[in-house]
Amino acid sequence: MNFLEPALLGIVQGVAEWLPISSEGISSLMLMNFFGKSLSESVFLSLWLHTGTLLAALFYFRKEVFCIIKNLPSYKPKDTFGYNRLTSFLIVSTLLAGLIGAPLLFLGLGKINFSLNVAMALIGLFLIVTGLLQMFSKKTKGLRKEIKVRDSIPLGLVQGFSVLPGLSRSGLTTSVLLFQKYEAREALRLSFLMSIPAVLGAEVGLALLRKVTLDLYSAIAIATSFIFGLLTIKALMKLAEKINFGWFCVMLGLLAVMTLFV
Repeated sequence: MNFLEPALLGIVQGVAEWLPISSEGISSLMLMNFFGKSLSESVFLSLWLHTGTLLAALFYFRKEVFCIIKNLPSYKPKDTFGYNRLTSFLIVSTLLAGLIGAPLLFLGLGKINFSLNVAMALIGLFLIVTGLLQMFSKKTKGLRKEIKVRDSIPLGLVQGFSVLPGLSRSGLTTSVLLFQKYEAREALRLSFLMSIPAVLGAEVGLALLRKVTLDLYSAIAIATSFIFGLLTIKALMKLAEKINFGWFCVMLGLLAVMTLFV
């Protein structure tokens, strides 16, 4: 790689992370087509790029993260009020995501490699699923802002499956929240708060299992994703709240699937 290539990957991650279009799927498609990476290598590198946007999310939600951490010494699981309820919500969703996502990532994607066309078609199918789910969920009208811990169970499940490239984490989780009648802005807020412990756990796992290495090129990509993530998070979250990106996911997915026949 030259220095421009990891910077480009970082820009794509920094922008796409806040939209329900699977930044992992798009980055994986780029890595396979333009950088000659295998499916497993592309997935691991794409997830590693999330380090930058994780830091951006931590900064953007710093007040809420600080309040959650500050509340931990007095946290009571049975207490269903305030930050205790939000903490329980995040713990349950993160544990379930890890139970599903870790085996899929390290025992599934980490062991299986497909040909380029097959890998692209699989990502395309997952993008189509993401798009269709969003198209249906956007029709749901909800006004709920009150968090219920039991709602975190389906959210943790779909977040676990989102390690599969093409299944957008934010797209799946916000869709499930909309189906549960949450207000759109609250759905986005909860979706990205959920991402912080989940992505942190994934990054620690990648580092401990030595699936990725921190070198100059990855540092450039992570730094770029952080900068562009921080610059775009507010505007793009507002855009994602108003615009249905389901059609984009479906069209991009169909293009990827067509590689089987071209």
